[in-house]
Amino acid sequence: MTEDLGPFQGFWNAWDEVHDEIRAKAFEHFSRAAEIQYEEMREHLAKGDSRAAAREATDVISIALNTMRWLGYGPAEIAEIARDRARERMQGRTSSILEKYQSEYDI
Repeated sequence: MTEDLGPFQGFWNAWDEVHDEIRAKAFEHFSRAAEIQYEEMREHLAKGDSRAAAREATDVISIALNTMRWLGYGPAEIAEIARDRARERMQGRTSSILEKYQSEYDI
């Protein structure tokens, strides 16, 4: 077993037992699952429980990893994609990313 996903490898490993079921899901499954987690985070934050909200945020990461699994990628490939994305898209560009979300989506 490799540890390409660092602290998130355990999430990947936990979902291995339902790998085929994950691969058979429709894309909408992952989108809706993430929405549900954000709704749950909002509820925890409304109660002032940031630790519970943080646990829900890790569930979002788990959903993102399962989306990558659904796309056919494994841990080593995901790690490479993440490193490339951070380097090519985000490093030195975070201000412009925030500005884009503000100007295009008003958030």
